[in-house]
Amino acid sequence: IANYYGISVPIGTIYSDFCKDSERFAPYREHTKSCFNNGQGYNAIFSSEIKKIDRDYPSAVSVYRRLLSTAPDNSVTVLCVGMLTAISETLLSNADEISPLTGIELFKSKVKRVITMGNPHKVGDFNWGMDAEASAVFFEKCPSDIYISPEGTSVITGAHLSDELDKNHPLRRAYEIWLGKENAGRSSWDLIASLFAINENAPYLTTQYLGGIYYDKKNKVFKVDENSNKSYKIIKISCDNKVLENYLNDYMMGKIK
Repeated sequence: IANYYGISVPIGTIYSDFCKDSERFAPYREHTKSCFNNGQGYNAIFSSEIKKIDRDYPSAVSVYRRLLSTAPDNSVTVLCVGMLTAISETLLSNADEISPLTGIELFKSKVKRVITMGNPHKVGDFNWGMDAEASAVFFEKCPSDIYISPEGTSVITGAHLSDELDKNHPLRRAYEIWLGKENAGRSSWDLIASLFAINENAPYLTTQYLGGIYYDKKNKVFKVDENSNKSYKIIKISCDNKVLENYLNDYMMGKIK
């Protein structure tokens, strides 16, 4: 998508050999294999087209550390709409040639807030459960304000893309590959989290305090921690789903600035 619009975006990856032999990532390997076998493997399709693999990019940790080290204090919003692997590895990182600060110190100094997409009321939520080790590290060690974004299941967007975008547009193609047909929509979990990351005062969204909780990596579930000094916030929808659907569809087409 960045290439399509001619935008330069720093990209880092968790190298495949970091997780290929680890039982920790076995469920995710099965998931990606299933997606590929079902014809939903747009990652494989797009990577073959740009002729690059994960090793062609720097590590996600080095990208995080470099970007954070050069950012003004308390200025960064971090958005995670998937697994927390890269963020947790960054938090665990030590001082190096990029910065004399540890990962936790960088987050404390530079990151205003982190938005993580997932449902704290669901056992085995996909994004957190696929790397439960990383989720436990993140919720224990992240010193920044944390916002949890669980909404979007019943907010269906993207069905318009087949009609309004060129057939080679990567956004349209991603929807069509994943859904297996044209003019089909999908739940909007990632879009809602992204909207809040762009603008915490965005219309149709509000926040509520969730209280002190911690992530139980063994059972892949959140539990109440009455002794916690952290109080996370949860992002909620404050309008009818259809209103938000229309707003997000317009945003995807660049009709809202």
